Amino acid sequence: MLSEAIAETAVSRAPSSPLPGKSARSKLKLRQARPGDAQSASHLLREALTPRLADAVFGLGVEGGATGHLEHLFARSGTLWSFDLVTLAELEGQVVGLVSHAPWSELARRYRSTLWSYLRVYGAWKALRLLPRLRALIRASPAVPADHWFIPYLAVSQEHRGNGVAKALLESVHRRADRRSSASSLYVLPENGAAREFYQQAGYSDGTRAESQQLYELAGTRGRLRMDRRVSGT
Repeated sequence: MLSEAIAETAVSRAPSSPLPGKSARSKLKLRQARPGDAQSASHLLREALTPRLADAVFGLGVEGGATGHLEHLFARSGTLWSFDLVTLAELEGQVVGLVSHAPWSELARRYRSTLWSYLRVYGAWKALRLLPRLRALIRASPAVPADHWFIPYLAVSQEHRGNGVAKALLESVHRRADRRSSASSLYVLPENGAAREFYQQAGYSDGTRAESQQLYELAGTRGRLRMDRRVSGT
């Protein structure tokens, strides 16, 4: 199914994030991302992906490569990786975190334009090397219900983890998602206990889990867990 393509390309790896102090909360600013944020956002997005997954989806190399192609994808509107899906967190003018989120139906609608963007950004040869990997990842992904709000990735810079940035970003998503969907969903690595605990504290519970050798070969993990947070009363 087309909808199975979307979330398989990202893994949430947010750390446990307690409430920040009053001074930190007053300095943290959340805003809609812009094309000019591409450089800082692409580095944070890379932190939201396992190295092998970053290479499989973006061709960044498992040892870490230049993020120029990812920056171009971020700056283009209407795709899965576009700035227009992203909320940024800034602290004293520095981008310290970001979260991508949208209705699942909107992400599914963007899939075709994402394929065309790969061809334009990477060129035919590299795009045709990456796209089969993306299709393979699609088949290994747990399905997401059509009426859910989905979070492809949430990332916080390493030096600012643990001070409430991830919590503030997630709460901003919930304020929007709770008005427009029956639940919010995301993926985590089953073995990432810190991320699972963080999302459980935010109201998420374990949902569907997928395991396969193909996931290991492409993403470096044998499993992927979907977690869901239901809107109260649904």
